Amino acid sequence: MVSILTMETPKEASLRDKAYRVIRNKIVTCEFYPGSPLNERELVELVGVSRAPIREALNRLEQEQLVTLTSQKGATVTQITPKVINDIFQLRDMLEPYVVSMVTPDFPKEVLVELQQGFAENSPDRYKELVALDGKMHYAIVHAFGNSYLNNLMENMYTQNERIRFLSTMLPQRLAESFSEHQAILEAMLARKPKQAADAMREHLQRARQVAFTL
Repeated sequence: MVSILTMETPKEASLRDKAYRVIRNKIVTCEFYPGSPLNERELVELVGVSRAPIREALNRLEQEQLVTLTSQKGATVTQITPKVINDIFQLRDMLEPYVVSMVTPDFPKEVLVELQQGFAENSPDRYKELVALDGKMHYAIVHAFGNSYLNNLMENMYTQNERIRFLSTMLPQRLAESFSEHQAILEAMLARKPKQAADAMREHLQRARQVAFTL
């Protein structure tokens, strides 16, 4: 039996979720830079909630490996280490070229056209919007494969990869390169050429990996 004393009110759950969303967004977009400390008092002022929702949000973010909690230092944004980068791209290299080759024949044309239009203007002023579109494209390809176990695996990995993506596209030359690479993938998918799409995806991942190790 669940004790009524441990049950959350809708307001408490809402405040906790708000704190989680605000802090997570700033970590993922690297406004809270890897390795930087997170001060509870400052987070309370930023989010506009009490300490309890902030602490619950930090605990949840620790489970996602976005925050490190220690008794000595408190909360810090988890570092992006060479091992993290290697693990992420090792997984992506194994899976994404295969997945894109499998979904290319039947992937909805209207979605491909919409993505292609979104990538058409690579203005530095749009970099946050374009990074979000980058993530949506990769999510869409994986979800089109229709494997729930793969979805869960990749969503966990993409959480970490999103930070690498934001850091990479802060480099002006990488922004243009990256979205040219995405256009190549989309063009191959629109032409219904699975091998060409897989090759374009592999080339994109190899270049993204190289850049990630220079950050």
